[in-house]
Order: sequence, then C-alpha cells, then structure tokens
Amino acid sequence: MATLDGLRTGIAPLDRIARGLDRLTALLSALGTALILAVMGLIAVDVAGRFFFGHPIAGVPEMVAMSILAIVFLQIANTTAQGKLTRSDALLGALHANHPRLAEGFDAVLHLAGAVVLAILTSAFWPQFLRSYGRNEMVGTVGQFLAPIWPVHGIVVLGAGLMTLVFALRALALAIRAVRGIPA
Repeated sequence: MATLDGLRTGIAPLDRIARGLDRLTALLSALGTALILAVMGLIAVDVAGRFFFGHPIAGVPEMVAMSILAIVFLQIANTTAQGKLTRSDALLGALHANHPRLAEGFDAVLHLAGAVVLAILTSAFWPQFLRSYGRNEMVGTVGQFLAPIWPVHGIVVLGAGLMTLVFALRALALAIRAVRGIPA
C-alpha cells in the first residue's frame, strides 16, 4: 500500500495537499515518539525514587495513562498516511493482480468508510473536549496530584480529525487513480 504522498493523482493541488498532510502527520508522529521517550524517562525516575528514596513521583500512573492515549492519537494519522495501518488486504492483493483499477476503486470505498467512521468519532469526542476545557477538568487525587485532561482530549480530536482527512484524501486519490487508470 502506497504512502499518502506516493498516491500521485496528476492533479497538482491535490498532490500538494497530500504532501503537506503527510508532513504534518509525520511531525505529530515525531512528537508522539518524543512523548514515549519522556514517559520512559518518567517511569525510570519514578522506579529509582521508589527504590532509593522510598518516595515515588506523585501522579505517574495518571500521567502514563494520559500519555498512552495521546501517543496513539499523535501517531495513528501518520500510520494511516504511510499505508501501514493494520488491515487484511488479501482480497485487494488478488484483485489488484488482475483488475488494478477495480482494486483501487474498491480500496477507495474502504477508505471512504474509514473517513466516515473517524468523522463520527471526531464529532462525538468534540463536545467532551469542549466540556473538559470549559470546566478545566482534572485527573488525579486532590492534595497529591492533579493534571488537566483537556490537552489529551484536544490531541484525540486533532488526531482523529487528521486521520479523517488522511482517509478522505486517500479515498479521493484512489478513486481518481481508478478512474484514470494510473499505474501503481
């Protein structure tokens, strides 16, 4: 499966948008990787604090839980843009061997379905983000550790929104390639 940037349509503005979206998702994925490293460091320092000083860092479980959700949504759009989202493509592979245009058309329909599902997820999560931001909702225990949850909710909305765009752009590019008969 080709990358979003690699699905050339021959339509310059659409190809530029795909290239820009590919770069944006790569940047967010790099931020997700940096967050993984930060969480690993936090856990190591917490374990050392528990072992050597008998005092853990307050809020590590909450920070790790929030970070995992943020990492997933920072990286999932790029995973999709790179064509590396796990899927079963045996039917598409067999179809592509004999009928490449039909395979790309069918793949376009599948990506459109993905865009619809992610658009529903994004629109369903948007009010939760607004509520957590407006109320400044916190996670943790009063007196020990409190952190706002709205940044993580914002990352979920951003990641799901970008994944919606990636799916939609892939669907459009695949449909154009199927109609035009552009070789893979």
